[in-house]
Amino acid sequence: MNLLDMLKDQVSGPLAGQASKFLGESESSISKALDGIFPSVLDSTVKSANTEDGASKLLDMVKGMDTKGMDDISGIFSGGASGVSKLMNQGSGVMNMLMGNRVGGLIDTISKFSGLGGSSSSSLLKMAAPFLMRMIGKQVSSKGLGAKGLMDLLSSQKSHISSAMPAGFASGITGKATDSVSKTANTTVDTGKKVVSGTVDTGKKVVSGTVDTGKRAVSGAANVAGDVSGTAAKTGGGLLKWLLPIILVLGALSFFGIRGCGPVDNVVDATKGAAGTMVDKAGDVAGDAAGAVGDVAGKAAGAVEDAAGAVGDVAGKAAGAVGDAAGSVGGAIGGAFGKIDEAAKAGLSKIKFAGGSAGSQMMEFIDGGFKGDGKFTFKNLNFASGSATIDAKTAAEIDNVASILKAYPDVKVVVNGYTDNVGDAAANVKLSQARADAVKARLMGKNGIDVSRISTKGHGAANPRADNSTKEGQAKNRRIEMQIVK
Repeated sequence: MNLLDMLKDQVSGPLAGQASKFLGESESSISKALDGIFPSVLDSTVKSANTEDGASKLLDMVKGMDTKGMDDISGIFSGGASGVSKLMNQGSGVMNMLMGNRVGGLIDTISKFSGLGGSSSSSLLKMAAPFLMRMIGKQVSSKGLGAKGLMDLLSSQKSHISSAMPAGFASGITGKATDSVSKTANTTVDTGKKVVSGTVDTGKKVVSGTVDTGKRAVSGAANVAGDVSGTAAKTGGGLLKWLLPIILVLGALSFFGIRGCGPVDNVVDATKGAAGTMVDKAGDVAGDAAGAVGDVAGKAAGAVEDAAGAVGDVAGKAAGAVGDAAGSVGGAIGGAFGKIDEAAKAGLSKIKFAGGSAGSQMMEFIDGGFKGDGKFTFKNLNFASGSATIDAKTAAEIDNVASILKAYPDVKVVVNGYTDNVGDAAANVKLSQARADAVKARLMGKNGIDVSRISTKGHGAANPRADNSTKEGQAKNRRIEMQIVK
């Protein structure tokens, strides 16, 4: 049994014809791409199921897939955007399980081999993968295979894969470049964390050291002030000790009335002079001591203020450094607009966004520093009455939004559909969901936005913006909104 031959006979032709119309690519390029996609995906399937545990997981996946309607490929594409969206959603899940972050390497290889753009290659890969799983599922069901039987089936395909694999594909799907980018990102995040942690620790140490220095300065100043006060007290006490006997002698002389004697008067006057001088000096010493205490206290207070200012400065700088480092880490691990495709961003300058359009609102949101709720309403987008068919003349508004999403590849959005309150409520919810799905299909199919970045929700007549009792209000309530969710 050759699964690749079966796929080529039953799937490749019809899928190439329908996908070429949906993606706007030549059928020959699509066919060439499928010649590389099917053996590559089957090769990844064989490798993922080379153990019994891997085979069991694959078995669970193929049994759980909804393959209803996949026999009619043209019916999937003619049934509207929801059918293609469902197919691609399943394909995205398959490729994530089989290859994880190595899918990007395969998409690049498909593009180089077939000449398709990266977005078309990505979309086609997601369209094709479910058909391979369906083929494997049929074999599992018809032969009653378990995990061991599935391993044997896939192992038997190795020679067929080797024969069908185009030159260069094997090395193109190793994902080495992607793995390297992943490791670099992890290293950047780890480094950023260390920078933040180190800055915080340094800031704490500097602040603590400055506070301790301030404490020591205050304590030292207080000790000096105490010493000076003590010296003043001692000096004043010593002078009083000598003054006291003199004062007593003067008192005695005055008491006994020894007056008029020149020598005695001279002694008394001399003694008075000496005592006065000594008192004056004691006062001077006490004053100088008080002044010294005041100076030291003032300097101590100044030292405390300086220390407090230094603490504030250091704390402020440490907090600023922490904030800067944290901002760098935040940028490294990614915000919604952290990752930029420079080539796609440069192309935005060539687009003339209509005033008030969703694209214009989104650009104002970006240029204004991401202020607001990140919700944008399509202004110039119309559908055929009562249907989810987009008016081709107004589809450019979706394409312009897609150009912005390409420039910021990490941004994810939810497309919300709303109707007025005219008619059956359940039918309105269904219609709003179908219209949201149609916008999603346009973003994916023609513009190549990855299905994992877009979700949809139909709300019917909920959350009206205007009065539904007027035609003008009803028109405002029939709308498509897009909101950034990451």
